[in-house]
Amino acid sequence: MKKSTTFTLVLSIAFLSFFSGFSQDKPVTELLKSYISATNNLSAEETPDNILMLLDKNYQNNTAYIGLTGALERTSTTYGEFAEQIEEDIKNQNYNFTMSLDKTVYESQKESSGTVSALINFESKIDGKVAEKGTILMNIVATKSQGEWKITQNNTVRVSEESEIGNCVCYLFSKGKAFFNAETYYPAGVKYEREYKSYRVSIKDGKRTIVNRGNNDKTFIWAENGDVMDGSRKIGTATTPDEAVQAVLTFVYGKTCTKINFS
Repeated sequence: MKKSTTFTLVLSIAFLSFFSGFSQDKPVTELLKSYISATNNLSAEETPDNILMLLDKNYQNNTAYIGLTGALERTSTTYGEFAEQIEEDIKNQNYNFTMSLDKTVYESQKESSGTVSALINFESKIDGKVAEKGTILMNIVATKSQGEWKITQNNTVRVSEESEIGNCVCYLFSKGKAFFNAETYYPAGVKYEREYKSYRVSIKDGKRTIVNRGNNDKTFIWAENGDVMDGSRKIGTATTPDEAVQAVLTFVYGKTCTKINFS
């Protein structure tokens, strides 16, 4: 009985060791998960080291970005440029970016190199508001050098699917120096909304004013020194009427637009 019990125990340990080893992630997949974790903890740790230690000095990042409007943008980043980008993210205290692994779609592990492709959900926030949500198809290439595994290349396709705030576009049309029409596109969930506003620059009670026509005639002051005021609050400066209207629009859409590109 004792001999049988011992044999059963040894066999159980053997099976446990086999399946534990079988379920362990391969080095390239471990790097992917470590990269996601280090990125998510960046704002809390306030150091780029935990991310940069995963990368080879010859690291290259190639990204194809498809925005909410469907526009395509391509970027390519070296190790040094990526390190500078991380430092800027740390300084930007009101910005937060997180990722979560959805599923691994391909994995290949060799003795000194490997690759893994995965679908990743991401979310970025500015001041707690969703700046962007979407999906990343990430393909990581890793190599082993001097006993350590490092990410040498990261090819990603990033697709924006939802946004509450972000970059906006405004087409500003003028009739002389007094009348302006603004057609503004801003992110609103899964699409961009369009809004029209009209402004009149004139003199009222001896003061230069900018009036949002049709919106209860909301009035802004354009002072002689160039300051554009909302009541007693300064919202910008301007030397020309179109600059003054742009300052007003930047203020009006301030909660939605992190930046307005005027055309």
